[in-house]
Amino acid sequence: MRQSFHSMKPGARASFLALFAVALISASPGCGRSGPEMGRVSGKVTYNGQPVPTGTISFQPEDATKGRTATGAISPDGSYTLQTETPGDGALLGEYRVGISATDEVVLDYIPTKPVPPKRLVPEKYENPDTSGLKATVKSGSNDIPFDLK
Repeated sequence: MRQSFHSMKPGARASFLALFAVALISASPGCGRSGPEMGRVSGKVTYNGQPVPTGTISFQPEDATKGRTATGAISPDGSYTLQTETPGDGALLGEYRVGISATDEVVLDYIPTKPVPPKRLVPEKYENPDTSGLKATVKSGSNDIPFDLK
């Protein structure tokens, strides 16, 4: 015969509620991140000592089979924060090759006779992690990784 919740003895009811609460908490998504450990990464990008005011930065793992690319937008003061899956989550721990792309988009109020290419704010070599020469190591915890481009 099945017993209803209300007909249980007070001690049995409390035990049932405690078990139910534990089951709910352990099954809830978002109550903790599982998977490889990540480090938070932020920094500042400058070119000849001046903040790069716009662009993107990407961290590509040295070993592509053991990692994922992390990216971030560069803010007007040159600062960035990386994300792999969600904003600000950082990057997986490890060694990275870094690429930085920064252009100043020109907004025209007319249609030009020939295309107007965007002005590069940093040399083109920095766009490709294979040619940039930029490297970074992401460790556990918070990482401040600045880049002063020349």
